[in-house]
Amino acid sequence: MITSLLRWMWRPSRWNAPETGAWPPGPRLPAALQTIMWVVAPMRFGSACLRRYGPVFTARIVGFGRVVHVCTPDGIRRILRDDAGSFDAAAANKAIGFVVGDHSLLMAHGVTHTERRRILMRPLHGANVATYVELMESVVEQEIRRWVAGTRVELLDCFQRVTLEVMMRAVFGITDSVRLARLRVLVPKLLDVNPLLILLPAMRTKIGPGARFQKLLAEVDEIVFAEIAERRAAPKRGGDVLSLLADQPCTDQELRDHLVTLLAVGQETTATQLAWFFERVLRTPDALKRVTAAVEEGDGKLLDAAIHESIRVRPSTLDLGRVGRRTWRLDDYEFPPGTMFAVSLGLLHHSAALHPNPGEYSLDRFYPVEPPSAHFLPFGGGSHRCLGASLAMVEMRTVISTVLRTVRLEPADPAPERLAPKGPMLVPGRGAAVVVTEVLPS
Repeated sequence: MITSLLRWMWRPSRWNAPETGAWPPGPRLPAALQTIMWVVAPMRFGSACLRRYGPVFTARIVGFGRVVHVCTPDGIRRILRDDAGSFDAAAANKAIGFVVGDHSLLMAHGVTHTERRRILMRPLHGANVATYVELMESVVEQEIRRWVAGTRVELLDCFQRVTLEVMMRAVFGITDSVRLARLRVLVPKLLDVNPLLILLPAMRTKIGPGARFQKLLAEVDEIVFAEIAERRAAPKRGGDVLSLLADQPCTDQELRDHLVTLLAVGQETTATQLAWFFERVLRTPDALKRVTAAVEEGDGKLLDAAIHESIRVRPSTLDLGRVGRRTWRLDDYEFPPGTMFAVSLGLLHHSAALHPNPGEYSLDRFYPVEPPSAHFLPFGGGSHRCLGASLAMVEMRTVISTVLRTVRLEPADPAPERLAPKGPMLVPGRGAAVVVTEVLPS
């Protein structure tokens, strides 16, 4: 269906004549059809628009209206850093406010954002993150013990369990076995949010998918608030993120929103990138050999290069949203306040002009010399750069190293896995399926 729609999109007809005038060019397909393509095959849709209309184009998305996609290093730098005061990230994230809450960092702007970020910064950086490595290793080792030589494993499912366990124990600091067991059931359902609830606020009713989602969220909130109350009352607290945040001047609702935000934007993203890492590197024998040697030799620079290349070639998400707060000019266009922009990092990373043969996985793009920072922004940029970047990188290094030291894997199918939308994520279409060929002696 998507292939047929994309072919139709390029046919010379009144429907695909590009928009002209005050807006950058873009397809003239009905907004409903553009939305379907954007939801079902966002990378193919975006790449097709990039090829036909150039690195600044306009799409029409139900629930958002006209969305101006910006894929140039200069345009992205200006939006995220140089002209950041002209844009509102919180307004662009409004669609997920019903999940993360009004006090979430994603819902903040200006001074409020700076203050909330300051509060969250300390427990998610430096020495605090390093203390979680031992826990991460034990969680991965426990997962790998289930693997048997000769059997098929879907790594996406495995890494979702791993990253959720790390999140619950390192970030939330939950030790109660009943609460842990309940969250292992609830959180995957919560994060698999129906896209219609994001695009169409009217769907968030007391019946149907809206009611089911609200029930899930209420159950998760009950556990989170119970943990907050216990941590507040504890005379001695641990080193988890919640314990460190409990000393900050935050209300219980603010703490809840911070924690749910970390859960919503961190856990599944890291799991997806880990799955994509192995999906790509296992299909690139030379890279696999070099990465395995790097793990054995402790070459962190090459391991980071391998991780960054997997993020570039197989992004877990494509765009960052921003809403213009005032009139803003880019090239020959003048955009009025209220314009919705999509900062298209995924398309930037797939630009053939910046990354030759962009579909190919190659460590040499990042090792021994990294590309210019403007050409690769794995965690965004500016004051809204992903707060959990340090935690994510430490977790990916730890999980990859532990897996490569413990087992040998090969793809279950020689054909590459396609990008498959799952809510806001782009996951491996077959779950990063592998076969365990050998379990190494400990």
